[in-house]
Amino acid sequence: MIARLAGVAIDARVAARTTDPVRLGRAASWIAGNALATRARGMRVLLIDPVPDGAHVFAVRPGDVVGLLTALAVIPALVDAASLARGCRVALRALGLPVVDRPVEDVLAAGASIVTAGPAPEMLRVEGFRVRIVA
Repeated sequence: MIARLAGVAIDARVAARTTDPVRLGRAASWIAGNALATRARGMRVLLIDPVPDGAHVFAVRPGDVVGLLTALAVIPALVDAASLARGCRVALRALGLPVVDRPVEDVLAAGASIVTAGPAPEMLRVEGFRVRIVA
């Protein structure tokens, strides 16, 4: 599994070679999905509710990195790493997952969504490999 995760991290460096927040959000979703696939082969991640149009800030309260990756696998978004615990930030950095690197307003104006552990109008509830959007 470590070798597969290292492969995902190497591929992530290529996938995230852009400054466009929307493309970085898609890259984050791709990286999260591939990282999950190394852990749970054959499992499907399901999004129960339709993703609203436009850029949004979603709160997520994952118990661990797997919960955050599950949310990102179905919601293309950048992660507000500053809102996460240190261990989670280290894991995301090791995977090469793109994070918010500019003001939140600029990311939203560019059309990209954000996932944060802080307060937000919409919440992603992660239950195993199922994700629900709760307003």
